[in-house]
Amino acid sequence: MYNRVLLIGSKDIGFNLLQQMYKAAPQNFVGCVTFDDSSDTRSRYGDIKKYCLKEGILVDVLEKSCNLKKSIEKYKPDICFVAGWYYLIPMDVISMVQGGFIGIHNSLLPSYRGFAPVVWAMINGEEKTGFSVFSLGDGVDTGDIWYQKEIIIGHKDHIGDVLEKINEQIFVFFEKEYLNILEGKIIPYKQKNENISYGAKRNHTDGLIDWSQNAIKVYNFIRAQSKPYPGAYFFYKDVKIRVWDVEPFPFEIYGEAGQVGMIDAVRREVVVVCGNNTGIILKEVEIEDRIVKITECIKSLNDRVNSK
Repeated sequence: MYNRVLLIGSKDIGFNLLQQMYKAAPQNFVGCVTFDDSSDTRSRYGDIKKYCLKEGILVDVLEKSCNLKKSIEKYKPDICFVAGWYYLIPMDVISMVQGGFIGIHNSLLPSYRGFAPVVWAMINGEEKTGFSVFSLGDGVDTGDIWYQKEIIIGHKDHIGDVLEKINEQIFVFFEKEYLNILEGKIIPYKQKNENISYGAKRNHTDGLIDWSQNAIKVYNFIRAQSKPYPGAYFFYKDVKIRVWDVEPFPFEIYGEAGQVGMIDAVRREVVVVCGNNTGIILKEVEIEDRIVKITECIKSLNDRVNSK
């Protein structure tokens, strides 16, 4: 039986699990560790601090160096849960905790280990993803599995839809099994040594659209980086335009990649030519933090949407 639980987390997943774990067994909950990510649009830093203050939960706010050692020494947990944490936890810290560190990774491990697993899965046109509850170790997402759940990626899903489905199922799992983990009733198992893949870290510049790809690849690329992420983008007359709402054009369309092929003034949509005689219908975009219909900025069939 684990009697001293420490949560290390941020974002929606960290905030929601904080509430869920504390309500399930407040007597076992020794504290919370987070960091100030208030500059991130996905931040729940303020909510985490308010909830901890309201419930009398001790909370540590770490610097971005994220040295957990002092917090582990302070709280003396016998098991740690990690959710919405983006920093490496070294083995010398993990070894300080008897029950180890249990994390959540948004893929069906060992596929898509590493960074941005749902983004990469959607860019690659995967029809399913999921999440894994696993033990942290000395490798990148290589630890033993406590639980996995498959999640379908719908053809019209944007990444926000997929993340919502994943989070719902994570909460279902913890509501049902959290106390069983603490009581030692669930036994983790080794990851399979097959279908192993890794995702590299992504940054804002990785969202630049390549119109020479076929329309399905462009469509997947755009929806994989939609809200709550910064969005895929292109440049039009030296103005950066983020793309939020698109769909593949259902017919062949001929022209050069990046050429404006059609303008529908009634529907306020623009078709851009992509590779292999395919096209993308642009609907809603963002210019300088303002959401607009694409026909407000692109008005001529002589125009090109350039990647740079």
